[in-house]
Amino acid sequence: MKSINIKKIRVVVFIGILLFGCSEDVLEKENNNATSSANFGANFEQIEAAVNGAFHPLTTAFCWGRVLHTGAFLRSDEYNVFEFGSNTAMAGLKATPADRWALEPWQQMYKSIGRCNTIITRVDASADSNFESLLGQAYFLRAFNYWYLLHLYGNIPLVLQEPDLDALQPDQAEPNVVRQTIIDDLRKASEMLPDQWSGDDAGRPTMWSAIGLLGKTYLYNKEWDMARIEFQKIVDQGRFSLLPTNSFGQNFGITNENNNESLFELQFLAVDSFIWGVDIAGTGTQGNYHIDYAPPTKSPDRGHVINPWLRDLFESNNDTIRRNETLLYDYPNATSYGGLSFEEDLNTVRNDADGQPIQTDVQIAEAAGVEPIFSKKYAGMDLGSRDEVNFLGANVGNNWRVIRYSDVLLMLAESLNELNRTGEAEPLINLVRQRAGINLLNGLNKEEMTQAIIDERAMELAGEGHRFLDLVRWDLADDFLGTPSLHGGLNHPKSLVGGSFQSNRDELIWIPLAELSANPNINPNPGY
Repeated sequence: MKSINIKKIRVVVFIGILLFGCSEDVLEKENNNATSSANFGANFEQIEAAVNGAFHPLTTAFCWGRVLHTGAFLRSDEYNVFEFGSNTAMAGLKATPADRWALEPWQQMYKSIGRCNTIITRVDASADSNFESLLGQAYFLRAFNYWYLLHLYGNIPLVLQEPDLDALQPDQAEPNVVRQTIIDDLRKASEMLPDQWSGDDAGRPTMWSAIGLLGKTYLYNKEWDMARIEFQKIVDQGRFSLLPTNSFGQNFGITNENNNESLFELQFLAVDSFIWGVDIAGTGTQGNYHIDYAPPTKSPDRGHVINPWLRDLFESNNDTIRRNETLLYDYPNATSYGGLSFEEDLNTVRNDADGQPIQTDVQIAEAAGVEPIFSKKYAGMDLGSRDEVNFLGANVGNNWRVIRYSDVLLMLAESLNELNRTGEAEPLINLVRQRAGINLLNGLNKEEMTQAIIDERAMELAGEGHRFLDLVRWDLADDFLGTPSLHGGLNHPKSLVGGSFQSNRDELIWIPLAELSANPNINPNPGY
């Protein structure tokens, strides 16, 4: 997959810009990488390059490559982030629209949508049978972008035409209209995309990627039976399975990417050319998200600690398999960068270039009054020693797993439980628990199963960007991130920044100020 064309061949950038807040000097600049849209749509290589170009904005540092993590994903109750000015305001639930990290993902996702729209508008699948899978990718990717825009920002413009410089001020659409477009696009994608890809194309979205995201769309809208139907298709097909117990960590590592547990993952590749957030072919494919998951002394942004409730959940379930791949603290045989022990790597004093002692990760946490529990997933610990892993993540190329089969099993179990079919949900959650080597569930009622699913998702999917959105859809965000927090303990989950979840505001992030200023048809989100 590391040689996938998405990553390495040239990227087509269409004439026309979708970003709603563009200045005149940007619009007047000549784009040397552009291809004329007048003759676009008849050549396979050209269309394939355009599809690759539609993926590219998502892996830059301004979207899934980093910023989406820095702000939106770190809002969850898993993370207590060390304050670092405006960089940590969103993650600490203390942000205002003047702070960072709302604008860049918005821009990158709409840029990707604009490119998808051109492909969808211009390409006739009936003209060549080879075009269908390319068009299917465009439908999937447009739906994927709108799915995250909808659940992050809520009140968003729905743009379905190719970029038009005379139509840069679209209205916000009703969320249900956006949701229906997502559903329609995913159904088209599922019909056009292949069952699987091979060779250099492995890792592109398949029909199962589309079906998985479709089921998740229904689940988030509490359409339980519709969600069940889509997830059941994936289970019944039989092509996906859980990795063995001793390979659980491969779900996040650099080895065995695009494996049989993965329905869709964003493709990252470590590259020497580092240009921060620029949408240029051959750059912006590295995992700068490393900055957000590395320990404090390894992160330029000071990092975070994991809140103790998650450690306690693993330990109360005797779950050492997943704990050891997810968290790093002083449990037996804990290993960090380069295979060093927790004590050697995170609590051994080192000197700087001037011979002055550097505060350790453990000392930083203890001085702040929080427990020294750190992230392991996506922190780059599988790549070598501290010195070998670039502090900005330039040589981090781990794919970001977006939809795993274990997630599908748990979402199917949730759908069945909500349909009062709890007995059918139990074997599904037990498949996930069995792989983790922990006790199986037996005879739970609906209420008990609901809590079991909440806990299981926390253990299985910790650190993968699901938790905050789960809390919002379960109406639990205020319970665990508000004041007081049901987690209890000495510290609020966001004590280091000092923020707290505010109902009817923090369910969504703010509409970027630049968009509000440039487009009078867009209104702020509630509470901002």
